[in-house]
Amino acid sequence: MSIKAFTIALALLVSAAPLAAQPYPNKPIELVVTSNPGGGVDLLFRLLAEEMSKTLKTQVNVANQAAASGAIGAEKVAAAKKDGYTVLGSLLGQIATMNVANPKGPAHLQHHFQPVAALYGYAAVILLSRADSEFKSVKDIVALAQKKPGEIIAGVGPTGTSLTLEIELLKRAAKINLTSLPLAGSAQTIANLLGGHVQLAMASDVAALPHIKSGKLRGVAVDVTSVSLPEVPTFAKQGYPQVNLLAHLVFLAPKGTPASVVKTLADSIKKSLQEPKLQENLKSRGYNVDPRTATADLDKLVQDEFYKYNRFGADELGWKAQ
Repeated sequence: MSIKAFTIALALLVSAAPLAAQPYPNKPIELVVTSNPGGGVDLLFRLLAEEMSKTLKTQVNVANQAAASGAIGAEKVAAAKKDGYTVLGSLLGQIATMNVANPKGPAHLQHHFQPVAALYGYAAVILLSRADSEFKSVKDIVALAQKKPGEIIAGVGPTGTSLTLEIELLKRAAKINLTSLPLAGSAQTIANLLGGHVQLAMASDVAALPHIKSGKLRGVAVDVTSVSLPEVPTFAKQGYPQVNLLAHLVFLAPKGTPASVVKTLADSIKKSLQEPKLQENLKSRGYNVDPRTATADLDKLVQDEFYKYNRFGADELGWKAQ
């Protein structure tokens, strides 16, 4: 090799070395969110992504892929490079129910993903009655349902959501018969309750808050202590710990992502959530800020999620078994 050729080769090697040695992250990160834009889940991930961009010193871009109940987005991340630049943001239960219905699918929570962090019980689901109703506690509901099976009508959410499944768990645990009326979500369940079309309604605590504060509705029970309505007792405190479909948000990386990369992401999430302005913003919106990043905590959450949803059939979960 001539001196000139050697000099050029050496220069190329030296110039390439800093690029190879650059620490993670050194380019934008794509956060694939399996919910539609504008909803509560999407908003929380967007607020976090904005703050994470500051802590990581690189852009964290949210890409919504809610098609097929999030299955397409989950499959995309499961098949992505194991480098930490494509991460999934989802409801943990959304992925778990998909796996319960189709264990051999291409995006399995335990086989294809590495949990990075979770927001434990990020929001509460609340069981509501009208303020002038005789239903002041779960005990009141159970007592009347035992006397008049099927006569109490509860407005619930779409198939497979906690707004529906938690009523099913209550019916099983208390051995009662309630009539469920499926509706589109919290807004519709509350409207039907206010209009007298149902006697009970399942909704998010955030959606219920103004109606409770105005004195029109009563919070009977929540699945997790509510940030905005801490005075409402949980189902567990009223004798029904089985009604425990706590909703967790989760960050997942492809299985095999280096531990150092996972730690960097997890540390960024924790640091972002400690930022006072973001924390106040989230709490003012009714979100519960309770991050979990320890491996043992995340493994237990995943195991618990499978246990919770294995109690239901694929049709109940809103997925078609394959």
